Amino acid sequence: MADEINKIKAKHDVILLVSKWCEECVPADNAWKRLHEERKDFNYRSLDVSEPEGRRLSIELYIRSVPSTVIDGKLSYVGIPTKDDANELLNLA
Repeated sequence: MADEINKIKAKHDVILLVSKWCEECVPADNAWKRLHEERKDFNYRSLDVSEPEGRRLSIELYIRSVPSTVIDGKLSYVGIPTKDDANELLNLA
């Protein structure tokens, strides 16, 4: 129930595209998770590009690098964002 309430209140949907072999994906995921603990106004999840849903999204958005951040269905950032970078991306979205 709490997750459903958070989804209703969320202003943005953030997806981080990652891969199991990607060392840089871990700090990128950690930055988004830390920000999500502070700001509850967005939904966050990571998707592996080797899994069907992650593969579909990466093909749809022509994403060839990981980690890549997708906000509200649009590629917003490629690389490792700091928590401050992630916060700024949300503020601009």
